[in-house]
Amino acid sequence: MSKTKRVLIIDDEPDARAYLKAILDEEGYETITASNGEEGLNKVQENPPHLILLDLLMPKKSGIKFLNEIKNDEQLKEVPIIVVSGARQVTGVDMKRYVEEQPFKERKKEVMGVDFDITPDAFLEKPVDPSDLLVTVKKLI
Repeated sequence: MSKTKRVLIIDDEPDARAYLKAILDEEGYETITASNGEEGLNKVQENPPHLILLDLLMPKKSGIKFLNEIKNDEQLKEVPIIVVSGARQVTGVDMKRYVEEQPFKERKKEVMGVDFDITPDAFLEKPVDPSDLLVTVKKLI
């Protein structure tokens, strides 16, 4: 990598943040972390990263609300977002299938109480395989 790429990891679970950070740090990425969507939004607005890893189920501001705000912001909407979540275990919704098979904006389905009209750039199910993470990150930045 000629220029260090900055990745923001937003997850309310300290172990999940540490795990993702360790994988990316080892590959030479600069990582910053946030423990919820509000903190993540502040960090994005201060200094936009090259990519965001985003959990969905978090306090203060959910990943869904964060995703919608970023993708509707003219200055930030081009920042790639990879949703990294165990939401399927909690909700039974197969988010990976929604992301890969058909864009959310075509479905206009109610998922977890929010109308998904914004599509993340990728989705990885927890627990994340390190090689899947790295391949997906490299593909998007």
